[in-house]
Formats: sequence, C-alpha cells, structure tokens
Amino acid sequence: MPLFEPTVYALTELRARNQAANTISSNLRSIQVFYLFLNLRGIDLFTRLSSGQLISLGEVEDLARLCRLPVERLDAMLNDPAETREQSKPLSLEKARMRSHADAHEEVDPAFAGTRMHYIRGYIEWLVSDRLARHGLDKQVSNNLISSLNRVLPAITARIPRGKQHGPLNQREGLAPEIVAELLRVVSPQSSDNPWRGEYARYRNALIVHWLYYLGLRRGELLGVKISDIDFRKGTVTIHRRADDSNDPRTNQPQSKTKAREMPLDDGLKSLTYAYVMNQRASLAGARKHEFLICADLTGQPMSLPALNKVFNVLREKCPGLPASLSPHVLRHTWNDRFSEEMDKRQTSEESEKKIRSYLMGWSETSGTAATYTRRHTRKKAQEVSLKMQGQMKGEDKDNA
Repeated sequence: MPLFEPTVYALTELRARNQAANTISSNLRSIQVFYLFLNLRGIDLFTRLSSGQLISLGEVEDLARLCRLPVERLDAMLNDPAETREQSKPLSLEKARMRSHADAHEEVDPAFAGTRMHYIRGYIEWLVSDRLARHGLDKQVSNNLISSLNRVLPAITARIPRGKQHGPLNQREGLAPEIVAELLRVVSPQSSDNPWRGEYARYRNALIVHWLYYLGLRRGELLGVKISDIDFRKGTVTIHRRADDSNDPRTNQPQSKTKAREMPLDDGLKSLTYAYVMNQRASLAGARKHEFLICADLTGQPMSLPALNKVFNVLREKCPGLPASLSPHVLRHTWNDRFSEEMDKRQTSEESEKKIRSYLMGWSETSGTAATYTRRHTRKKAQEVSLKMQGQMKGEDKDNA
C-alpha cells in the first residue's frame, strides 16, 4: 500500500508543478530510499516532527552514504534481515572509512546519488512546511522545527556530490561539418555502408537522424511526435509536452523537458517524412494501432528510448568514420552550432538570437542553457579572434615581425 505522505506530496506538489511522469517517478524512488534509511536507523520521523526535531547531522551522513548505493544493494537490504542489521549499526569513523573503501566499487554515479539527495531534501522541506501549516501547533515546537530544518537542509546540500567536473576541453560539442556529411552518407537507405539490412529500419533510421540533425530535437521529443502533430500542407510539426499520455503503451514514456512549440519542415524533410509514413510505416500492421511517427521495426509499436539508443550504438560500432561521441544529444549540439553560424551571417543581434534560439529549442528566454549547446561555435570564434589579434600584435612588434 502506498505511503500517505509521499502520495500527497506527489499529487499536490509535484503534479501541481506540471512535473513529467519520469521526474515524479524519480522523486518517489528517492523518497523510498529515505524511508529505507529511516527504517534501518529505527527513526520514527513523525514522532520527531511532533517534538520539533528532524534528523541529526550524523544521520545526514548515514543518509548520504545510503544514497550512493545501487538499487540492487538497496533491494538486498530490504529483503535480507542480516544485511539490514549490519547496515543499521552505527559505525565508528575508522569502520566507516574501511566500509567506504570496500563499497566504492559498487557505488552509483555521483550525479545520480546527488539527484537522490536533492529530491529527499525537497521532500523533507515539504514535510516540515506541511507540519508548520497545521493549526494548533505549539509555538516552541514550531520554532524547534524551523531551527532543525535550517540545520538539516544545508547539511544535505553540503553532501550532494557534484559529479565529475569537466574542463572546457572535455565538454560535449557538436560535430564538424565533414563528420555530419559522413553520417548523412552512411544512413542514406541507398548507401552500401548502411549498417542495417531491413528496408524499414534503413528508412526509419535515416528519418531519425534527419529529424534530430535538422530540427535539433531531444530524443524524447522525437519519439513523442504523432502523425497528427505534422501538418504536411503547412510544412510544420508541433512539439507537444504530453505527461502521462493515456494513448502511449510504452512503460517508460519518452518525455519532453521543453516547452511546446511549432517548428517548420523544409520541403526535403517534409517529403522524406511523408514518403516514410505512406510507404515504410504503412507496411507495419502494428503501426496502425497508434499515431506515433517512429515505430519499432518488428512489432510496429512506438519506438522505445533504449531502441533509439541502440540505433546510435550500431552507428558508432559499425561505421569507423563516425566518432565515439555520436549520440542524439550531440546532434542537438550540432544544430546549435549551425544556428550560431547562421545568426553570425545574418548579423543578428545577441538579444534576437537568444529569443529565436530559445523558441526553437523550447527553452525559457531567461534560461542560460544556450551556453551549454554552443561550445564548439564559441571555441571556433575564440580561436579566430585570438589569431586575428596575434596577427595585429605582430604587425605592431617591429622586432619580431
């Protein structure tokens, strides 16, 4: 039976903020880890809340350690009493260090552990706010609760792993034009180097690459496109944000993190899409049961995220001319590089460029996301400026000219 408080939190807080289903699910899985921690430590949280207390700083440290464990280990702790007793024992500093060293090889990615702690922190903050909003709460208890919250939240924040910090040389960039040309050549259904044998897979995968490259979509956005979203007469597609689509049979529904928007399709992309819908997609019996544009080649069901990832795995493995970094998201970076180049040619103002880019990418105009997607263009412009300056400075340097 679902726990009452997490259910209320999901319905009144997360859903009220229009969070995607995957985000809500991730929140609840993190909260599950929190309740496991309470169980292991024998903590009755609601008794503590009633007395104005939360968890101690030492318990925050234990919580952080638990958040670093993989789900398989957590499942074992739930099902194995001996494992549960071992994990619930308070550790001395030396034993904690020894266990930390022994368990390091089975810890989750720091960013994933950080996400768990971030969601747990939000849930704790909501629990306290909910308790403080109740009528009849003793003033001293209320003050103690606020004081405890002001200690616990910063303590959790301080223990959230930041993940690997990549320098500018290691950050993701878009593809160079010659790599894009090779990619488009390889995925052409007529190419002898196309790694797929089946006709449907060849045409569908070519369409996937073209949509991701020419429109800069996220993979979840592409997999969420329905045929009814495309207006072939106008040459447009509407990218919708559909949380919990009742017509989507996929267990893990692809989600859009961006705002809904209408995007244009040029004649080439429109014709390629129309031909695929009328010929290749129409040949799949399973595809007649739903409206999603991109389908699995055997069943005709809407394509899943793992299946889309596999398309790029095959391209990386079978095509030596393509880089190991190739992914749907790298194509989104590539689109942003091309967009920057086009704005430079048009001498578009910085403010107008930001507004246009934000609309096409589905970002808020106040978002700082653009910097993440324009690294290659920024690096190239920086190199051009540096070389021009060096030339000018050498001209001024009589001795070294």
